[in-house]
Amino acid sequence: MDVVGTFITAFFGWINDLGPTVMLPIALFLIGLAFKVKAGSAFVNALKVGIGFFGLNVMIGVVAENIGPLANAIVERTGLSLAIPDVGVGLHFGIAFSLPAAAFMIPLGLLLNIVMLALRLTKTLDIDVWNFWPWMFSWALVQGLSGSAFLGFLAFVFTGVVSLVLGDLQAKYIQENYDLPGITFPHPFSSFFGLLAWPFMWLFDRIPGFKDWDADIETLQKKLGPLGNSTVIGLIIGVALALAAGYDLITALQTGVIVAAILLLMPQMIKILVSGLFPISEAARKLLTDRFPDREFYIGLDCAVGVAQPSAIVVGVLLIPITLILAAILPGNELLPLADLAFLGFWVATPMAMFKNNIIRGVIYGTVAMAISLWMATTIAPLVTTLGTAAGATVPEGTQYISMLTIYPWGWVTAFITSLFTGGFGG
Repeated sequence: MDVVGTFITAFFGWINDLGPTVMLPIALFLIGLAFKVKAGSAFVNALKVGIGFFGLNVMIGVVAENIGPLANAIVERTGLSLAIPDVGVGLHFGIAFSLPAAAFMIPLGLLLNIVMLALRLTKTLDIDVWNFWPWMFSWALVQGLSGSAFLGFLAFVFTGVVSLVLGDLQAKYIQENYDLPGITFPHPFSSFFGLLAWPFMWLFDRIPGFKDWDADIETLQKKLGPLGNSTVIGLIIGVALALAAGYDLITALQTGVIVAAILLLMPQMIKILVSGLFPISEAARKLLTDRFPDREFYIGLDCAVGVAQPSAIVVGVLLIPITLILAAILPGNELLPLADLAFLGFWVATPMAMFKNNIIRGVIYGTVAMAISLWMATTIAPLVTTLGTAAGATVPEGTQYISMLTIYPWGWVTAFITSLFTGGFGG
């Protein structure tokens, strides 16, 4: 039995190690075969999705390599100093995958999804299996606080259920305003901030005058001509932020071109991804609809697809200085935003679809969302420091705690509920 258990653990550990660029095409290929797509067509289209996702990850890497240092230069120039450094999203992985149960996150996540589909509790078939790891992060936080693997498992289930249900509810906005038929983002990060966006939608639509402002990329281009083009907007924003960071003119211009390139190239990666995804997803949805004519089904993807939308990129870059100002003035905040400043587009990946790509609404909403994340990251710092150091993370000399701006909200929620019975987050 020990040999069998070791083999199973090693096998699923190997599956996890494949990462999303390999797991997604494999999952899509198998789904294509299951839904009677010809093997050759399923293989080619699944490979296109993998290529598109790889290209998307490359562009996200370009964002990290260029926007991250830019944001850090602004921090240094402003002299902002706070007690808890933002060490970045990687801390999540160390904590989540420190649990032995993490080797089984994909089969557990798939089982939960299948059960919910069978019970009609969700319409979403989530093929983004790699991103079951945030469900595991909730497990790790709750088990770390309570000492109970069972309560951790319940946190895993809660995170998965809420993410899938919210993916259903937010699907129509993603499909209509991102032109992604049959797609939704059941990602735990975007689902939470999509939920938070609903009251803002209601409020924005009831403010006289403001409700009629159209500030999506297409409208800006019509009103401003070439100055409203997304790449020109990217150039202007990139140069302005680079000069604010103290870059010389040549480097500032280079940075502006890089931001413009990101705005042009990331949507192209999405086009490649969707060109491969659409034939398989449509075949799956058609067969499911034929067999269950009274039901509707969606395909769940990573919210990085939403981050690649031009409006989300623009808002993400504009939120950098806003987040730094918030960090300095927000009562109760102790987090110094650093590593995660390059990824602020993730906060608005779903909300921008809900706001019909309106950049003004996205920036206003994003300001509130960033304030919430700063508070979350500050309050949970003692717990993530304890769990992170146990998983091998290091705490910089002279600081007591570490945390991350990208703290996964449903993980925070499940940990907060647990902390009410355990005496807080520690510290």
